[in-house]
Amino acid sequence: MLTRLFTAVLVTSLLAAGAGRIATAAQNPLQGTWQIANPSNGMAGLFIFAETHYSMMGASPDRPEVADVSKATADEVRALYNPMIANTGAFEIAGNQVTIRPIAAKIPVVMKPGAYEVYEFKIENKTLTLTQRRNARGPVEQGNVWTLTRVE
Repeated sequence: MLTRLFTAVLVTSLLAAGAGRIATAAQNPLQGTWQIANPSNGMAGLFIFAETHYSMMGASPDRPEVADVSKATADEVRALYNPMIANTGAFEIAGNQVTIRPIAAKIPVVMKPGAYEVYEFKIENKTLTLTQRRNARGPVEQGNVWTLTRVE
């Protein structure tokens, strides 16, 4: 009798744990690693979405080679760091929109307390399209559009 009760509790627990994982994956279609796929924006990089946190890193492969950044001119530094995106933080999904809340970013204003960006997303097969719609300052009329390919 005790063995049957233990088995029933164990099976129920395993099923509930499995159902929780399935629900999490269904609620987070972004989870995984996505590679920047649209060469028109001149960037190479990865966007990684975990359960509740993300990291976005992209840079132009055509940046100048600067041997010693401490001796670079202002123009060389701009050419090196301007064609780049870098931020990481937490995110939440509501419908077809993802709101990111950076905790670290290349651009300081992006990571200030209360800062956020909202992207509309669409997934077709292994392709993710992110279109920026608004940020903490208001609507974004011509927001960035990222096309990414799932790699994991």
